[in-house]
Amino acid sequence: MSGVKARLSGVLGHFSTASSTPAHFEHRINHHTLSPTFFLPRAAAIEPEAEAIYHITANDKVLRRTYRETADRARGLAFYLKKHGFKRVGILCPNTPAFLESIFGIAAAGAVNVAVNYRLKKEDIAYIFEHGDADVIIVDEEFVPLLETYRSQHPDVPLIVDSDTDATEGELTGPFDEAVLEGLKYDFDNGAQGWEGLQSQAADEESIIALAYTSGTTAKPKGVEFTHRGCYLAALANVVESGLNYHRGRARYLWTLPMFHAMGWTFPWAVTAARGTHYCLRKIDYPEIWRLLKEEHITHFNAAPTVNTLLCNAKEAEKLPKPVRVTVAASPPTAHLFEQMSDLNLHPVHVYGMTETYGPITKGYFLPEWDTLPLKEKYQKMARQGHGFISSLPARVIKTDVSDGTITDVSKDGQEIGEIVFIGNICARGYFKDPEATRKLFAGGVLHSGDLAVWHPDGAIQILDRAKDIIISGGENISSVALESMLVTHPDILEAGVVSVPDSHWGERPKAFVTVKQGKFLDGPEVITWARNVSGISKFMIPREVEVVAELPKTSTADSLPAEMAPRLLQTGRSPSAAPSETSGSTSPERAADDDTDFFMAQANDSQSSIGVANFRDSHPQNVQPMPLPPIGRLPPEILIAIFSKLTLPSDMLNCMLVCRGWAVNSVGILWHRPSCNSWSNLTSVTASVGKQDSLFNYADLIKRLNLSALGDVSDGTVVPFVQCKRIERLTLTNCSQLTDTGVSDLVDGNRHLQALDVSELRHLTDHTLNTVSRNCPRLQGLNITGCSKITDESLFVVSQNCRQIKRLKLNGVSNISNRSIQSFAENCPSILEIDLHDCKLVTSPSVTALIVTLRHLRELRLAHCIEVDDSAFLKLPEFATYDSLRILDLTACENVKDDAVERIVHAAPRLRNLVLAKCRFITDRSVMAICRLGKNLHYVHLGHCSNITDSAVSRLVKSCNRIRYIDLACCNLLTDHSVQQLATLPKLRRIGLVKCQAITDQSILALAHPKTSHPSVSSLERVHLSYCTRLHRGGIHALLNNCPRLTHLSLTGVPPFLTQELTKFCREAPKEFTQQQRDVFCVFSGDGVNRLRDHLNQHESSPHEETEATMYDDDEELDEDEGQMTGLMNATVINDGDDDYIDVGPMNT
Repeated sequence: MSGVKARLSGVLGHFSTASSTPAHFEHRINHHTLSPTFFLPRAAAIEPEAEAIYHITANDKVLRRTYRETADRARGLAFYLKKHGFKRVGILCPNTPAFLESIFGIAAAGAVNVAVNYRLKKEDIAYIFEHGDADVIIVDEEFVPLLETYRSQHPDVPLIVDSDTDATEGELTGPFDEAVLEGLKYDFDNGAQGWEGLQSQAADEESIIALAYTSGTTAKPKGVEFTHRGCYLAALANVVESGLNYHRGRARYLWTLPMFHAMGWTFPWAVTAARGTHYCLRKIDYPEIWRLLKEEHITHFNAAPTVNTLLCNAKEAEKLPKPVRVTVAASPPTAHLFEQMSDLNLHPVHVYGMTETYGPITKGYFLPEWDTLPLKEKYQKMARQGHGFISSLPARVIKTDVSDGTITDVSKDGQEIGEIVFIGNICARGYFKDPEATRKLFAGGVLHSGDLAVWHPDGAIQILDRAKDIIISGGENISSVALESMLVTHPDILEAGVVSVPDSHWGERPKAFVTVKQGKFLDGPEVITWARNVSGISKFMIPREVEVVAELPKTSTADSLPAEMAPRLLQTGRSPSAAPSETSGSTSPERAADDDTDFFMAQANDSQSSIGVANFRDSHPQNVQPMPLPPIGRLPPEILIAIFSKLTLPSDMLNCMLVCRGWAVNSVGILWHRPSCNSWSNLTSVTASVGKQDSLFNYADLIKRLNLSALGDVSDGTVVPFVQCKRIERLTLTNCSQLTDTGVSDLVDGNRHLQALDVSELRHLTDHTLNTVSRNCPRLQGLNITGCSKITDESLFVVSQNCRQIKRLKLNGVSNISNRSIQSFAENCPSILEIDLHDCKLVTSPSVTALIVTLRHLRELRLAHCIEVDDSAFLKLPEFATYDSLRILDLTACENVKDDAVERIVHAAPRLRNLVLAKCRFITDRSVMAICRLGKNLHYVHLGHCSNITDSAVSRLVKSCNRIRYIDLACCNLLTDHSVQQLATLPKLRRIGLVKCQAITDQSILALAHPKTSHPSVSSLERVHLSYCTRLHRGGIHALLNNCPRLTHLSLTGVPPFLTQELTKFCREAPKEFTQQQRDVFCVFSGDGVNRLRDHLNQHESSPHEETEATMYDDDEELDEDEGQMTGLMNATVINDGDDDYIDVGPMNT
């Protein structure tokens, strides 16, 4: 007792002597309770109109919500829960806005969040909701059937169903929205307290905010207790460790990680704390993920190695222009995966953790000196689990063989193996209703991970194996013990053993070995069928391979198979009852003869599509029986291609060819997938090899891309050697003007792999060629027949019916086509993204309406010079329909399109980025006012020859659409200096066209040279078109040149002060087709000519008025995130022969 008294005395002494400042226990100024719920009202107060949520709803509508709207909806749900007294709220939803809003609303109501993995069996879902004492459940409409078991036992627990179709602001589409509205009304009726009436800061920061259930890797899932304080600190740690507040502007976080998984690693709170945008994703959809990465410029996402592997191998994969931070966790990633991700500008941030640590708790911190290491060593270091988070104490590795339970660290030598343990702020409180499991978790005063690792001298930890029998497949935890226990419930199974086997997709997966009871017979497929239909195994746990064996290896005490005996099991002999022709009970499907190619085609980076993947069986001479391959020869072609594509020295490639035949085939395949045919000598060499008989390699089958466009004079005879190439995927014959139906049809005939065909400007082609395409090319995705004027509706109609995967269609100048073929494409080819109909004069409004309404993914629609298109094309669109995919619309010279149509276009396509209305001469300021509603989405607008537009409309456009980069107002004669002075304030303006705007003066040019912006910076102007602006003088242009260092094009045709020999010597040459009169007034400075003109004026002219010294880029200046996103802008068009560069702004590619 004396010891106890002494400790009590010490505590009392501390209270009396620790500080001379009186304590204020009832209100501590230097302390506030921590709750992550506070992050949402805080974000809404700071940036109420900032975008909080982007989502494609269940009915394929685009939903965007601001932080003000999101905070209001979360507040409404919170008051609804308070009104009805709900304290434990279950969630069964995919990654939807409703899930995100519920996370904040439940906590704000002082309730506990019980989110469940919707991939579990109905029985497991029922167990979790019952164990967690759920008194109401928020459920997605799709997942209501998963509650069948639970509802049969708890029929009185109410459901709040979310239909996930609420894509219209203010629209109520289901019970969840109704609950939000009811809560908002309840708040209003009771004093309108708002967030002040909720627990945005918890009364007790150590109280439970959520129960995060494990995946049932033991007998039953455990509920991990997350506290307000723990989630707050874990979220802030993730803001720092994942760099959510690092990027300029706000983070754009893509929800590839399930929100139910350890409550989304606390990222619902972390992203909100950084005021980022949540990009919600109902399911993993790799084409959609790549679309969001490219179009929405995602900056961050979290994913397991499995997801990243499939993402890197998706056919849409290509290197991104800006880096994306990818937080990687779950099963240990490979160094190869990190290299693959880095090549695509997906920068991996490797973390490690568990549900009991709120998700990540360690990070592999990248050190600058690693950049000097060999790539293999660099990525191996990146794949380590690293050091503890900033909000936790350092991770430790302790000895596992200390008998008295003492916590003793292993040596930091990278050799001694121990168990990873944690202490710190982001260790969970314990297990709900399970004190015994909590005691074991915290035995010895540390949190035990159960994972075995070594501790490196630099303090980094690295996992070597798992102490528990857990298989992590695709990010899901699978208990081998639980799976074995379930398998032995089969009436014919005596014993079962489950081990982990590598899997190229899922990282690892379970494989089961079973023994059969005496007198019974069983095979693998029968066990798998039983597991799917009878047992209580969750779908993701079902093994894809079950092998029947005579005996399972056991320990000396006949205990069940431990993880360390897995190698023995994998080497165990097969069942003696197996037939000689099939000595395994494995149910893995046989690889088809062409599986290699088909898989790689479907999954590969598009820039390397099917590089060198040859059919190995076909490469053997028919009369030679292939020898059994050594292990190194059995490497999948995908891996070989990844290796060979990194080789640069011919000697290295030669050495690879000599390893074995499989390596040789794939090495040669890399060299031959796209043979160089850019000269006649190269072509001769290629055709000679293709024509060789009895060659070691079948070169004809290795060619995947054939491009003859550089040769020009190609004839039917030239392409004869390539007729035997039947695996071509991309065929480019543009400008091969001597080719006829015979040559092209022979190339296409029998080529069922063809995906893209470009025969533009082959004016001899007729319907015969396209009929051949329709019969042979079911995979066709891209077709360019620009200028093939002899082609008619007849063949295009057949193509539309037989080639239904078409995505890009260019029919420019195909003057014989009409509504019949266009409407057929709309009906039969739902994947079309881009369609060009320039100068298709027989196409009328009904076709345009059909294209927009039917093609839900249509991004680019070009109708230049389709003179029969009028207002009805757009006025007949469904009244409330929107087409959010449409980004580019070109209506050049569609004179019958007027203000009514423009207003409907803007309403129907609110995300238009490029809008071309050149020569739509009847539109007025009313159209421009409508265009203003496009706001920040608008980047390119062309209003040339729209002569009714006035200064007031332009001023309004500048104020509403401040991200405009390219604008053309040629021949808008009513515009004055006031319009240009307003346009000069656009911070990102790169190109401006003012041809024949004869009212503008030097005041306009000085405004462009010295824009009055709120954030002064170097001018971004690159091209300025001022031809026939006759009131301009040298002084203004001199100032423009000296203050626009990026200027590369300046047109001053017909501007008298510049039509002198002194200055025109710096011009580029006039086009050859110009008349002498046109040559006399031609004055266009490009490239180095601009610099020479600037230097000349600086030497011979006085300093221009108000010249600044801004002649260089700022050191810290970065290109805008949308740079380079202007897709395939319109071909150059001229007013007449004398107007040199009316809209000649050049092509801009995506």
